[in-house]
Amino acid sequence: MLRVKRRTIVAFLLPMLVMMAVINLWPILYTLYLSTTNYSEFNSDNYRFIGLENYRQLLFSLDSDFFPVLWQTLLYVVVCLVCFLIVGMLTALALNNPRIKGLPFWRVILLLPWAAPSGITALIWKFLFQYDFGPLNQIGRLFFGQQFGIPWLLNPTLAFIAVVIVNVWLSYPFFTVVILGALQSIPGELREAARIDGAGPWQYFRHVTLPLVTPALIPAAILSAITTFQMFNTVFLITQGGPVVSALKPGATEFVMIYMYNRILGASVANPHYGFIAAFSITLFALLAALTYLGSGLGTRLPELSGFREART
Repeated sequence: MLRVKRRTIVAFLLPMLVMMAVINLWPILYTLYLSTTNYSEFNSDNYRFIGLENYRQLLFSLDSDFFPVLWQTLLYVVVCLVCFLIVGMLTALALNNPRIKGLPFWRVILLLPWAAPSGITALIWKFLFQYDFGPLNQIGRLFFGQQFGIPWLLNPTLAFIAVVIVNVWLSYPFFTVVILGALQSIPGELREAARIDGAGPWQYFRHVTLPLVTPALIPAAILSAITTFQMFNTVFLITQGGPVVSALKPGATEFVMIYMYNRILGASVANPHYGFIAAFSITLFALLAALTYLGSGLGTRLPELSGFREART
């Protein structure tokens, strides 16, 4: 049996570990350090250590935007995730139906939104939502008159709905593929057994399909929730975080990533406070890490995993 010395293994792993430390660990540590300083654009040469003052302002100050921005971001994630599951489940069930003709064609069509670049898709949807010349309002004016017009990107609620629609359009194919793979792994004998026992389509879906598909949905949902929480380019290209109804409040679609970008590189920001934004990002990092850990633990402890093996038996 070949034996390799420990220092030989360390020598081979050392370049990878150094690269990981430089690329991943160093930015996190530097951001953590900045979050304990008053570093800004105007005092970049003589900033100083202020301890946890940025975190106190972020979490306990009455004029802090942290909780409003976090709340509307979490709302956006939850609404998108529910829509992902519903649309992905419906399309996967349709594609898994043997009575549907031309399945290869429909599978390609349903996967096109996922394959298209998100930036181009966002700009196309922005044009569709345009108030004066957008095709959606132009079609509406053909049926309801020239006075018809939906302010998709001007009304806070409608702008929120608009970016949800775009994100669902971009992301549902991922859930379709995941659910379709899980559906195709369900043995056909279970359907026959359920039919013999008198189970209808809804009973079969509720008591057989859904429990066996859930283990595949948990990691997909966790991954999509994290990606949606960090979404920037799609929403920014459509609304730039707006519409803004008050100068003292964040925009209706100003989610966490857009909020941090606007506070650093926004056109109206004269003195970016890098220390405060660093505290904002570290807090979000800790929150996401905790949620990811809890979600991963939930996925590994699902009882349906053992139920799937029993069902196959």
